[in-house]
Amino acid sequence: MPRWPFMAATTFPVGGRRIIAFACAVALAAAACGGSTPPPPPPVRVTVDGVGREVPPGTTLKALGLHAHDGRLLSVSGAVLEPLADPGKVLVNGHTEPPRTRLRTGDVIRVVDGETRTEGTRRIVARLPGRHVGNPEFSLRTYRIKQVTVEGRLSGDPVSFDEVPQGAGHATKEVALTFDDGPWPGATDRLLEILRRFHVHATFFMVGHQVDAYPGIVRRVAAAGHEIGNHSFDHPEGFAGLTDERVSAEIADTNTLLADLGVTPTAFRPPGGSYDEAVVATARSQGMRTVLWDVDPRDWVSGVTPKSIVSNVLRKVRPGSIVLLHDGGGDAQHTIKALPDIIERLRARGYGFVTIPGANG
Repeated sequence: MPRWPFMAATTFPVGGRRIIAFACAVALAAAACGGSTPPPPPPVRVTVDGVGREVPPGTTLKALGLHAHDGRLLSVSGAVLEPLADPGKVLVNGHTEPPRTRLRTGDVIRVVDGETRTEGTRRIVARLPGRHVGNPEFSLRTYRIKQVTVEGRLSGDPVSFDEVPQGAGHATKEVALTFDDGPWPGATDRLLEILRRFHVHATFFMVGHQVDAYPGIVRRVAAAGHEIGNHSFDHPEGFAGLTDERVSAEIADTNTLLADLGVTPTAFRPPGGSYDEAVVATARSQGMRTVLWDVDPRDWVSGVTPKSIVSNVLRKVRPGSIVLLHDGGGDAQHTIKALPDIIERLRARGYGFVTIPGANG
């Protein structure tokens, strides 16, 4: 049997000592032959978006699973014009690196999302030929109108549209009598009789739920040759504060009911005169001009009298005035009693009576 070289040189007279020497020799031989496991390499320490992380040696950039969102170019209406307008980046020490890059201790990694932005706008100014009433319309005065359109520079999508009256305007000696909140049983028919007797045509701004309840009155108003306008469906308070969807529905639902009765409204009056640019734009999109007033005798307030209604109208009226009165929403008895005197005294001053012009002026 062959012998281990170091075993041959290790002899002791006492058996115990011989065994100890043999064990030491075995240990030395194991070390010489590489039998012990070397310590593992240290982890790679990196920083990802400001947070320290430890990853195994050899980890690649791709293995971190990082993703940067691309920035898009949007139209003014929110549609995507360019999905990769500003690509996102994963930076290593401030530079872009391929996904297979092996990370090293001290690397600083940042995920930089692309910036999503909205296209620019352009302003287009045009002057309409002729003269037109304003929109919103406070009186019958006609103006030179400057149209100001703002639209997306790339998409052409509209942002805003304004009609800006130029100058003081021109008005003939005419007045438009208007009645809100009907049709109303009793009151509307009594007003129709007075208007018939004096050969005056007026404009009735009707509430949708009243139209639904009293279609016969609507037919009688139309048959008498009066103009019928839209005054919303439910007459909600704070109309300008409603959502665009609610405003659109209030107008559209009333238009639908009136259309079923053969009436196509061309004028819209927001409840309480509450309006903003969005309300005007929504009415315009449905083919109507927003109409307000410049004479309000407050015929609806508590304690009003026929005399005070007449006095307020005569004190405030001007050529081209739009007079606000009510046939619905409450007791219209004082308005009914005041109307003959209003007509007679305005005629005595040389005024004529007209209805509200339509949405196209």
